[in-house]
Amino acid sequence: MQYMCQSGDTSTLDPLTIMRDGTTTNTIPNNAAQAVQTDGNGNYVYGMHESYYYYQNCSTRERNKGLFTADQNVGNDATATRQNPNANRYGYECQEERDYYPYWAPSPWKDIVVFANSQANCALYVSQSQNVAPKGYCTVTPAQAGQAVPSTQAECLTKTGGVWNVAPAHGIPPPDCQQAPWSRDNHLGDGLAAGSTNGYNWTLPTADTEDCASSASGCNCVLRIRYNISNANIDGWGLQDGKFTDASDNNANSPITTDPIQLANGKNVSLAVNTAQYGRTFQDRSYIFKIIPRDNGLTADDKIYNLGVRGKRGNIVQTFPATEYDYVPKALTTNVGDYIHFQWTGCDTNPANNDGEGKAQTDRSNLVQVANANMNTPMTDADIAAGTTPMLFSDPQVRAQFTYIGQDETTCLNYDQLLAANGNNANNAEQDVRNCMKLNAAPTGFFNGGVVKMSQTGTYHFMNTRNNNFSNRTQKGSITVVDVPKTLPKYGVALIVIGAAIVGVAAAGAGGFVYAKKNPYSGIANVYRKMPGPLGRI
Repeated sequence: MQYMCQSGDTSTLDPLTIMRDGTTTNTIPNNAAQAVQTDGNGNYVYGMHESYYYYQNCSTRERNKGLFTADQNVGNDATATRQNPNANRYGYECQEERDYYPYWAPSPWKDIVVFANSQANCALYVSQSQNVAPKGYCTVTPAQAGQAVPSTQAECLTKTGGVWNVAPAHGIPPPDCQQAPWSRDNHLGDGLAAGSTNGYNWTLPTADTEDCASSASGCNCVLRIRYNISNANIDGWGLQDGKFTDASDNNANSPITTDPIQLANGKNVSLAVNTAQYGRTFQDRSYIFKIIPRDNGLTADDKIYNLGVRGKRGNIVQTFPATEYDYVPKALTTNVGDYIHFQWTGCDTNPANNDGEGKAQTDRSNLVQVANANMNTPMTDADIAAGTTPMLFSDPQVRAQFTYIGQDETTCLNYDQLLAANGNNANNAEQDVRNCMKLNAAPTGFFNGGVVKMSQTGTYHFMNTRNNNFSNRTQKGSITVVDVPKTLPKYGVALIVIGAAIVGVAAAGAGGFVYAKKNPYSGIANVYRKMPGPLGRI
């Protein structure tokens, strides 16, 4: 997992370096003038993460010739790899950097965590992360048309006009490194924890690591997750006598070939093998998101949890390999005095025929409380007045805000009016933008409920009135607020210093901590998360 940030004040930045989402899904042109094209509203047409200049350096740098390429005919520069031999371009990413880690040339990406096949490899990954390690690169003056810039120091220094440069480390702490949890093939995160996908709790950068985090304009950031699918036919970890599969295993020496016919139990069988895809890297990226300074009154020690929505419009078949709508985290445990930032987004361009409620193609999510997790109807005003169920939001106006998510109620029609306006056609009435009951009048899929302090213990259950279709899909969540002291009482300190008498307990606690780190949504992780100091950073 990696991230990249830059100042939210883009007025002083080179347009060819500004991270943005863009207004089209078309690939940004490899042309400086076209790359900064704007629409009639002054918005950049093309999205961009890595800068234009970063890609130019990649496309003129010689690829690493020591890598395993099997029998693929791979191009000469760093835009071509075994899994991308034709140098197909996606944005301004460097294809070689995308496919390999740790990378040997400078990269704008900062490492969050590495999930390794073996914990024994963590020392290598952490030491070679650009968080802590400088990276070298070659420049050649004058540039020599048609000749790739060397990628190694030795070749650079023998090149006429070659100068070896060193880009400094990012100067931030090394990444976390853990053994990768088991995950089911082709199900994107389904792990062993019942009912939960594999996850990792990331503490967002602060001013200690990103200067823009304390500025009024904040940071514009993007998150990237890469995952490698490998098998024992290609040793990508050096587990066989410390030797990695490399360039010496190419072509005739390759352990894999395209669609081989092999003998199995005395019978010839044909295997489906694409040597460009056997052991490869996949990638997911976020849209641009902002990190902004904390509101006045919030200290650096105050914990703020993010509660959002994941998934997309459609039934389970239509959304695969993504998921249907759900809150995330689905079950959140916080301490009294902690804060939750309620915010989520969605789009208006889901596939036209995907199942869902309300206006076609749109995502909309609200949050209303239910009496318990088995209920599929929201608490009524009478339920609330009865006072038998503690309320997540005590203020009726806040409850109304989370129910109608910013819709302009002056435009809303009741159901009879909607039918009358749509020729008594119920389907058209459901699609009408004045149907606030289906959340159609919410101007965008983004909702910012603000930062809310958790002040009362209890477990609070909630649902989305639009998407919680009981027959085949659910969008529910829960928040449990506990009261765990943030500092140990004196007798607790005294017990800790007893030392030898509690070695066994300490060992068990350490094991629990390791388990909690690997399973951040487990019950024991929730317990550790309430503790002060480093233990509370699960």
